[in-house]
Amino acid sequence: MKYIDLTGMIENGMWEYGHPYPKVEIAQVSSIDDSTSYADYKVNAHRITFSSSSATYVQTSAEMFKGKPTIEQIPLERLILDAVVVRIAKGPAEVITVKELEEKNLQLKKGEGLIVATGWEKFWNKENFVKDSPHFTPESMTWVLSKGISLLAGDMTIYDDYYQPTGLLKDLFSRDVLVVAPLINLEKITRSRVKLIALPLKVKGISGCPCRVVAIEE
Repeated sequence: MKYIDLTGMIENGMWEYGHPYPKVEIAQVSSIDDSTSYADYKVNAHRITFSSSSATYVQTSAEMFKGKPTIEQIPLERLILDAVVVRIAKGPAEVITVKELEEKNLQLKKGEGLIVATGWEKFWNKENFVKDSPHFTPESMTWVLSKGISLLAGDMTIYDDYYQPTGLLKDLFSRDVLVVAPLINLEKITRSRVKLIALPLKVKGISGCPCRVVAIEE
């Protein structure tokens, strides 16, 4: 059995989505070298500030729709599931087409997850990592949704066109599909089917949260 960590690092100075999302800020508030540490012993402690869409995260349909389950209400079986991996190499702002997806002959079953690897992860923390992300077309997203997936994951920061959005995220969330993005280390996956684990922090009442994502090859 092989475990592959697909989670991007949370750190100061990392990429961000911009307004209204805050920058990631990690600051030490107590040190083992600081006499002002808690009580009668010294500890290392930090304050961490990040948005619900920082680094690698999972989003629920509550992102865009009222009354939908928030992150702490998502059952574990939605976050630990079988997933199919598809590789479609893409460069800056390039699109994933229906033809490319059909050519892969994906053996997707209803309720499974889909992991899309475009190679975009190599631009993590590079300029325009967000804005120039590869993305789906309306037609290719419709094709994906027709397969009845319950989770869509990938190495892209945005599944829609950053400059001319077409509402693809709303289409996803209207079907209660969970969104996980952006992933790294997808090149380390050697099989077309894995067990995917995406566990966010259990924070009450929010629509999304950073998570630790692991692929298991059995």
